[in-house]
Amino acid sequence: MNKYLTYWFVCLMTFGGLVMNTQATSKQQKSSAAKKSTPTDQRLLDFQKKYNDLAKRIESAEKAAKQASVDYKAQTERKQKELQAELKQLTERNSQSRDASRKAIEGYRKQQAELHKLMRERRSEVQAQQYAAEKAARDAASKKKKAEAKAAREAAEKKQAQEAAAAKAKREADAKKKADAHKAARDAAIKKKAAEVKAAREAAAKKKSAPQKKAPKPAAKKSGKDSKQKKSSFPRK
Repeated sequence: MNKYLTYWFVCLMTFGGLVMNTQATSKQQKSSAAKKSTPTDQRLLDFQKKYNDLAKRIESAEKAAKQASVDYKAQTERKQKELQAELKQLTERNSQSRDASRKAIEGYRKQQAELHKLMRERRSEVQAQQYAAEKAARDAASKKKKAEAKAAREAAEKKQAQEAAAAKAKREADAKKKADAHKAARDAAIKKKAAEVKAAREAAAKKKSAPQKKAPKPAAKKSGKDSKQKKSSFPRK
């Protein structure tokens, strides 16, 4: 648009300069022609014809220049109106664009705030889940450690009880073996004593049934010390 207006302005200035020069030349030629006599030469007539033709062209050019000026003003006014309308449209469009952008930005910020809230809540949930998982792992490890310690303690107690039971059983077996041996020795001693008593009775009976000889001297009475030694030869129960 600026190029178009500049072009028309330069054309008008150039054309105006030509018109002014032509008018000055025409006035000078008219004044000089008036002083001279009427031309009769053919060449001079041709010059006059060309001069008149140029005068008509100048007049036509002046009219065209005036019309161009009028058209320029009209086009300028029309273009100004169009530019004002276009500027108004651009202003309205820019205002609408700013309003739309502002509303979009407000919507985006609202969504961003909601997302930030959701992110905080989700972060809290994840942290709570992680803490719960870590606590569960710690509790499981502690429980496992306690179970292992309890199992080891119970195994040690069981082993100790088994060893104690085995030692007790061994002691009881040793005591029983010793008692059985003592009983067997006592029974053997009793049986031997009974056999000796029986053999003594049988010998006495046999001796009694044999022919009487001189009565033997009575045996010396055994002292209490000998009887005590005889009694002590029997094992105690």
